[in-house]
Amino acid sequence: MKKLTIVVDATSIVNTGGLTHLYEILYHYEEKAHPAIKTIIIIGSTKVLNSLPKKDIFKNKTSFLLNSNKFFRLIYQIFLMDFFLKKNADILFSLSGDFIGRFNPVVGMSQNMLLYERKFWSEIKSFKEKTKLFINFKRQQKCFKKSSGIIFISNYAKKYISNVLSLTEKKASVIHHGISERFVFKNNLKKSLKNYSFEDPFKFIYVSTIHVYKNQWNVIEAIANLRDIGYPVSLTLIGSVIYKPSGKRMISIMKDRDPKNEFINYIEEVEYNKIQNFYSSHDGIIFASSCENMPNILIESMGSGLPVACSEKMPMPEFLGDGGIYFNPTLVESIEQSLINLLSNLPLLEQRTNNLKKLKNFSWRDTSKKTFSFISNINT
Repeated sequence: MKKLTIVVDATSIVNTGGLTHLYEILYHYEEKAHPAIKTIIIIGSTKVLNSLPKKDIFKNKTSFLLNSNKFFRLIYQIFLMDFFLKKNADILFSLSGDFIGRFNPVVGMSQNMLLYERKFWSEIKSFKEKTKLFINFKRQQKCFKKSSGIIFISNYAKKYISNVLSLTEKKASVIHHGISERFVFKNNLKKSLKNYSFEDPFKFIYVSTIHVYKNQWNVIEAIANLRDIGYPVSLTLIGSVIYKPSGKRMISIMKDRDPKNEFINYIEEVEYNKIQNFYSSHDGIIFASSCENMPNILIESMGSGLPVACSEKMPMPEFLGDGGIYFNPTLVESIEQSLINLLSNLPLLEQRTNNLKKLKNFSWRDTSKKTFSFISNINT
């Protein structure tokens, strides 16, 4: 049997999420589990390639065009990549699900639900941002239509996207992301809210990028309202601004509700390998997103063993299950009430134990094995 050369298209990867996924499935790749694979070639920018793990079976491919802006990366993908693939590839794995060249077979991957959740597009006032979303949607639509197989990272995404794009006849698999072991640790919560004060408050943390569907402004309002009625709470927000108007909205609410910077702490950038240090110094998790494919940050935060107040929007319940208290992230009153319920039921030992048990289902080793098994068997 001929051994396969799989090419991984990482030409669109520029952010932490996609890079983390690629790093982890390569780091946990085990040759003995995939006897049909001869070589894995990764195409991407020099910066991305230099950050990936090194193994004899991995080969790298770059171009000066891939080390430039998005326009030149697209030029490479459309006009030059096919020549390389025709000579060197048996199967292409499009990590961002946006390959629109002529080569086949292709396995696409879905990671961005915002392309399909059109109700949020109306909240984006920038013509440039809307145009970018539309173009990326059309690219993914074309990629998935021609793909021999598609990897989804949640059951919700598979059902929703398959319905939108009429992909019911496509070979598809749901393969969850994994979680790093460093996110799993035991936190020692105080047993009662009585043990907290305004000088030593119950510290909530919400980690997420700033965008129209992330609802940080509503969380700030809820925390401020709780303090107004006597609850000793504070909030740490961590995440870079993806959509500038949303960033301005968040900062405006912060200045209005906490003008002296007494209980809201915003940190724009934290290295990925240091996030767990922030979980260990806080008391509760908030996750208020309205649009996710697979909420990695939520799953990582579950490993902290802290109580979780979470958005009720799908697919969050698919992963958190009965391990948290839910709210409508678009309503301040709903967030506020869920936080009151959480604070009234410390330390929620049953939920915390359930969350730690759930994490056994999210292994990067399993993700890597399932991913490359699906790709290598795509034509069988």
